[in-house]
Amino acid sequence: MAIDLGSVGHSVGPRVKRYDWRDVALYALALGAGEADLGYVLDDPAPKVLPTYGVIPAFEPVFEAARATRGDLLQLLHTAQRTELVKPLPAQGELSTRAQIRGLWDMKIGALLIVDTQTEVDGALACRTSWQMLIRGAGGFGGERPPAGLRTRPPKDTQPVFEAEVPTSRSQALLYRLTGDINPIHSHPEVAKVAGFDRPILHGLCTYGIGARMALKHLAGDDPARFKAFEAKFSKVVMPGDTLVVRGYPLEQPGQAAITLTVKETGVEAIANALFEYVP
Repeated sequence: MAIDLGSVGHSVGPRVKRYDWRDVALYALALGAGEADLGYVLDDPAPKVLPTYGVIPAFEPVFEAARATRGDLLQLLHTAQRTELVKPLPAQGELSTRAQIRGLWDMKIGALLIVDTQTEVDGALACRTSWQMLIRGAGGFGGERPPAGLRTRPPKDTQPVFEAEVPTSRSQALLYRLTGDINPIHSHPEVAKVAGFDRPILHGLCTYGIGARMALKHLAGDDPARFKAFEAKFSKVVMPGDTLVVRGYPLEQPGQAAITLTVKETGVEAIANALFEYVP
């Protein structure tokens, strides 16, 4: 089925989701938080909320918008993600999210789709997200090439200001899917094999969230109020059970750092190009 170029500008929402401390604690646990991160997982006092929790209420409206393109979403590949925090998220409240298709661009091998969202908490804007996805096999329609994307790499001959190892478990994807992303490629072996993988893969948004969590901890004092934005391009898949090595490199602009995530066992960069923006 041909991609529907008339879907550009299509909007969805608002979609409303109520949440409480259990939801934000589950999200933190799904990103590898543990005994050293009790401020994110306990109910008394109310937990801090990881800023990338903003992707959770956006997930359903984003994919509702994606369906308006009439593309084959089984061929959808999540290629980049940005989360911008306007103000820290409270431990509970009502999330209201709107999504809109920014554009569709011709990548020849597929159609590049970008969907933007805005989420309000109890009526006030709290975060924005942008989702970049490639609909494989939907290219060649004669459209424009996409706009330039993120190009933030570690500066040459610069040592990281932090390096952290984050082990994942074989059941990490089964835990992360409880946050709302139940794509069977992350849980059902037969589906993963059809997609060309030996077994279910880890969610890209889980890898993304781990990178943001480590950057927040090591560069911004683990203070969500100092988080401004995290943007990353996905390079390779991560398998549950892999150990992720997260590194941060200072950039010339104060309050900016390049972040990379490498699979320790293979040396493969799962995220080679990411920008963390924070209050220094």
